[in-house]
Amino acid sequence: MLSFKDSNEIKQLVKEKSLNFISFYVPDIEGRMRNVTIPASNFSDNLIQNGIGFDASNFGFANVESSDMIFKPDLNFAFFDPVDTESKILYFFCDVYDAHTGESFSQDLRHIIQKALKALREEGIADEVQVLIELEFNIIDQLFSIMKKREISYKLECSELPSPPSGEEIYRIAENRGYHRSEPNDHHFSIRNEIVLALEQLGIGVKYHHHEVGVSQAEIEFKFVPVEKATDATVLAKNISHRIARKNGKVISFLPKIIPGEAGNGMHIHMFLKKNGKNIFNDVNGLYKLSQTALYFIGGILQHSASLSGLTNPTSNSYRRLISGLEAPSKAVFAEGNRSAAIRIPAYIKNPEERRFEFRPTDATCNPYLAFAGLIMAGLDGVRNKIDPVENGFGPLETNLYKLSEDDLKKIPSFPDTLEFALHSLKHDHDYLTYKDVLPEDLLFKWIRVKRKDLDDMRKIPHPWEIARYYDL
Repeated sequence: MLSFKDSNEIKQLVKEKSLNFISFYVPDIEGRMRNVTIPASNFSDNLIQNGIGFDASNFGFANVESSDMIFKPDLNFAFFDPVDTESKILYFFCDVYDAHTGESFSQDLRHIIQKALKALREEGIADEVQVLIELEFNIIDQLFSIMKKREISYKLECSELPSPPSGEEIYRIAENRGYHRSEPNDHHFSIRNEIVLALEQLGIGVKYHHHEVGVSQAEIEFKFVPVEKATDATVLAKNISHRIARKNGKVISFLPKIIPGEAGNGMHIHMFLKKNGKNIFNDVNGLYKLSQTALYFIGGILQHSASLSGLTNPTSNSYRRLISGLEAPSKAVFAEGNRSAAIRIPAYIKNPEERRFEFRPTDATCNPYLAFAGLIMAGLDGVRNKIDPVENGFGPLETNLYKLSEDDLKKIPSFPDTLEFALHSLKHDHDYLTYKDVLPEDLLFKWIRVKRKDLDDMRKIPHPWEIARYYDL
């Protein structure tokens, strides 16, 4: 990652490297990258001072009648394109400002993370949030979605899928037998290598990558970084992965559930807080060696799990993964080493400076700026209000939740089972998010409207399962 003091350093680099273009990235309300590109020769001091104007309503942030915004490049977050090196492009992440006042726009996603951190500091709880993510996805050869009068379907093909129509078996993988498989059964080893090399060129540290449980399923696990860097790194990693897949004639999907019967894709989030350079989640005498602050933080997240799901699991497809008895956690409980619990305390951690929890329900269809800020604010609420997870019935529960009876499962607090319920919960339980105006209420209501429109649009389309199940009634 590159950092510049001023425009003169940028101009010098443009000249030294004979750069062709400078491109500016801004994430939209859903976390997709939008960009504007200029010829490198057009770069000027004026651009840094006054930015570039754009219509923020098309990004989902502003209302049409007050949508004029400007973005300015963040001089501390620049990089060369690691995918298309021949084009000689310099990229900048950008911050959004109000065109009328010149102030930082209250709904700017990168600014929201900074406000969440500021709230933690003002409460005297912590001054740093460390985050590690595990990013899961499918690598697919072909993907089609068809919505016509005569056909409603989607179709995919992957070289790893078993029982091909042609009968040709070329080192394919049986259903849900892909965990840590190696070549030749692992067909996408080289693509994962290419993604990791590109990310490391950008200074995004990778711990490891491997084949996951599902056919065509992969995982890249990152190193711990401050949360403000983790958010940018997450959207950038997804963008780079999509581009490298396209370059290789493949499609990468971060959808939680795209292949029926195969393991779904999550985005597990490991988190701990630091104050004055020390991990404040560690206490050798505490439950699972966690401090009371850590337990309160966990309590806040589990207390607000229903509304939080509207940010961490924001698509209808998210809830095809969060089903009781399947591989994803659907119960709002915590425990050590229990992957069926929503919050897992890793049992293998020996270093007290890495004491942490792992939040497992999240998937990568989330906007990480909103999801990470939501987790911080829920945890902060837990600390402020001393929400003890044990006293509030959130565990610890060390039983395999996937094997409990239906009657036993009903006794345990659950996550929402539909996006509609999650959005309803978010509408009625969001004071912890708007505390200190970290997440503006106007932005949350825009988010809910966008997601509800998705649901309304989906309801208009008959589902193939419905046709097969009910056509002859």
